[in-house]
Formats: sequence, C-alpha cells, structure tokens
Amino acid sequence: MLAASLKRMIVAVVALTISAPLVIHDAKAQGAMDRILRDKELKIGFIPAPPGTIEDPKTGNITGYYVDGMRFVAQMIGVKPVFIETTWANFAAGLNSGQFDVSIAGTFATIQRAGAVEFTIPINYLGYSAVAKKGDTRFKTPADLNRPDIKIALVQGGASNEYAKMNWPKAQFVFLATGNLTAPFVEVSAGRADVGVEDAWQARRYTADHPEVVDLFGDHPYNVLPIAWSVKRGNEDLLNFLNTAINYLLETGTWEKMSEKYGPTGRFWNKPNLVLFGVTEAAAAKKQ
Repeated sequence: MLAASLKRMIVAVVALTISAPLVIHDAKAQGAMDRILRDKELKIGFIPAPPGTIEDPKTGNITGYYVDGMRFVAQMIGVKPVFIETTWANFAAGLNSGQFDVSIAGTFATIQRAGAVEFTIPINYLGYSAVAKKGDTRFKTPADLNRPDIKIALVQGGASNEYAKMNWPKAQFVFLATGNLTAPFVEVSAGRADVGVEDAWQARRYTADHPEVVDLFGDHPYNVLPIAWSVKRGNEDLLNFLNTAINYLLETGTWEKMSEKYGPTGRFWNKPNLVLFGVTEAAAAKKQ
C-alpha cells in the first residue's frame, strides 16, 4: 500500500513538472499584443505638440503625422485606435497604470525616463534652443544661462528639466505645469522670465510670430536627442511590434509622405546608408 501511494506521488510530481513549463509559457504568451489583438482596441496616449500631434481646440479632433502613423498601424492589424490625452509630467504614470498601451508623444529618450518606461527605436532627432527678449545680450552660449540673476521657464516634466538642473544649477527655474511647449516663451514675452527653454523647432516657430523675442541658439541647437514613442516596462511584445512598424513607416517613405501636408517638421531621421549585400555583378562576372 505504501509502495502504491509512493508511486502515485511520483507520477503526480512528474506530471506537474512536465506541465509547469507549458503553463508558464502560456502565461507569457498572453502579453499586451495578445490583449490588443483580442479586444481589437489600441489605447494611445497623446500630448498636443505640433506638427506630430495637433488638437483642434474647437472640435477636439486630433491630427498630425504621429497620429496618422498610428492610425495606419492600427488599420494594418485590424484594431480600433482610441486616443487619450495626457501630459509630459503624467505620461509615464499613464502607461504604467494601464490607462493607455502606448504613448505617441514625441518624447525625448533620456536615461532618467528610460528608468520609468521603455522607448521604441528613435523616430526623429531634435535639439533644444532658448528664447530671450530682443536686445538682451547676456546669452551667447548655453553656458551663459548658468547665473543666479536669471529666471528660466521650462515645461514641467520635459527633458529640458534634466539638462537645466545639471548644467545651470545657479539659475532660478520656473516650472510650468502644461502640455503647451510654447508656454516658456510666453513667460519671456510677458516679462515673467528672462529665458524660455524648449525644443529648437518650437523656438523657431514662436520667434517667427513674436518680434519682441529672439531665438538664442537656433542655428546651433544643443542637447540633440532621439525622439521615440514609449510603452510600459516589460511589454516587450508590444515594443517589438512598434519597432517593426516604425521601421516600416520610415524606410518605405510612408511617414514622410504623411508628414508633407503638415509642412516642415524641423526634425531629422537616421536614414539608412545602404550598400550592396554580397558580391557586385561586375565582380561576379570576372569570376566566370
């Protein structure tokens, strides 16, 4: 009887050992992409930031080449894109809480942010500039902003915050809780800040419409960084899918075509410099 009980116990243990990897594998298989494809819905966080994402203040309709790109991707896999607005300060929390699956905010991929979310491969590259009142001659280089007698306006939660704290510790900072990337420049126009800092494209556009301010470093942007989309840490299946989609959109020229109707973007992308794989036709002919 003892032998029979021991035999049954051994059989049970062996069966459990064999089935355990299958259970673990099945659990891993049910990732973010499985849910998205099953529910036929992709929740997309966005932040209004032209020209990638443009929100009509009257209708709430959103357009832009990031939006168009994501709608194209969703259509290709037969899911419904659902857009959810967020902010620079809260997009990471929105991803990690499951409020949305992917953030298409054109986010500068930095080391600090990569500790909170996972970034896709770079989509574009963009640097920073700054805006000051016309006639203010104190600022020749970015290093000149590191002085205690000036106020620097920045969008709270933006990548500019990290650079500013590291490189201009003597300055006074005014952090603005907004998704409007021109807000720092408005502070300068209104006389509430000496310098407003944001990406070089926003600085160029703002100064073109506001003659009372000047673009300090537009010809030589500093802190050039990759721009990427992001997902919750651990969602590797979704990340791999998005990387494939981004490569397709960029390398086929599909995304550039989409962006044309929105005018100049001020961004750059790392276009492949292709070389022939294998021997050339001329080299092959010589061997014959």
